[in-house]
Amino acid sequence: MILKIIFFLFLLCKCGLADDNMEFMDSPEGLPGSKCIRDGVEGVCTSIYTCLTAVQDVKDKKYPPLCRYQGETPIICCTDCELVNDTRNMYISQTSGKWYFRTGQKARDKCLDYMQELEPCGDHFTATIAKDLDPERNCYVPRPTAVGVVGGNDAERNEFPHMALLGYGFDEDSAQWICAGSLISENFILTAGHCISSPSLGQVKYVALGILKRTDPSDLWQKYHVKRIIAHPGYKPPSKYNDIALLESQTRVTFSEGVRPACLHFEEVANDNKAVATGWGALGRRRELADTLQSVYLEEFPEEECTKLYPQHRLLRRGFDYSTQMCYGHHGEVRDTCEGDSGGPLQNRYHISSCQYTVIGITSTGRQCGILGSTGLYTRVYTYLHWIESVVWP
Repeated sequence: MILKIIFFLFLLCKCGLADDNMEFMDSPEGLPGSKCIRDGVEGVCTSIYTCLTAVQDVKDKKYPPLCRYQGETPIICCTDCELVNDTRNMYISQTSGKWYFRTGQKARDKCLDYMQELEPCGDHFTATIAKDLDPERNCYVPRPTAVGVVGGNDAERNEFPHMALLGYGFDEDSAQWICAGSLISENFILTAGHCISSPSLGQVKYVALGILKRTDPSDLWQKYHVKRIIAHPGYKPPSKYNDIALLESQTRVTFSEGVRPACLHFEEVANDNKAVATGWGALGRRRELADTLQSVYLEEFPEEECTKLYPQHRLLRRGFDYSTQMCYGHHGEVRDTCEGDSGGPLQNRYHISSCQYTVIGITSTGRQCGILGSTGLYTRVYTYLHWIESVVWP
């Protein structure tokens, strides 16, 4: 949207005027692909949408020289060494200043869309596109920059704005909130398959967003009715395989500083063997549920160790399945998820934006919590990415 506004301003301000500092090297003058020179630097006449440094030029009101128009598209003299596909499909990170192009992969592209549409959170930067002259080629090489920290938020209150608490029962007033999930779009929450219903309370009916504590005042609770429950077609309880589900809210979720979607992990292998699990579950074995949202840093256990920890039994007929499951815990300290954390995310900060987390797993089951060396079993999100995309962004 920002790029569209910028280029609309270009149309208003340039009005088709040529630039005194530009000359054409080819004939006919100004056609796409023809050579041009701008301030002594060689360039090519091309669509403004294929010239990366033009984005910054227009932001700075240094309008690139106009070769001509092709329909409504300005053809400009671009002095970049390499052209890009289409800057309208680009997102500039407010964390690093780097640019990222949409690739057509739904989960990744939607994540970039949300980051572009939502206000920056926490510490962020003013991102710009700088350029360095390549003297051998006599053209410019763009590079990202990010300058000046701006603002800052209460990390504890809004640290995990995608966290959802799931409610069960006859009505909102008497609902019991016993599972967790992750907001991933305007209408969908990602959770565990075994969280879609409770043996004593029936199907999940409510989703609460925007809270840090169970005892938060009612005005902080954004409650939504569950319109549709979609368990993975391969989920066959009480088996723990394919333990993943989606909840569709009755109404569109209102995004805010404290409510924003998480991204989904779209690479087969995680870049880091450490991750953060969050939830309002029990504070230990046979202890009460947490009032304040808890977070715990965990490390991934090797496949061989997970296979030994989770051998074949009635809930895992094939034992630990590395292709669809992960196990995380801690070797040196008592760190684990516990009862009531089910459905919550296993996540990492998204490297593109400090505002977003990437969900890599869903809390599924585990051994006894609160014991040294104990691990939790998590559903591997990447394996189910195509299924999630087919439901959430068909």
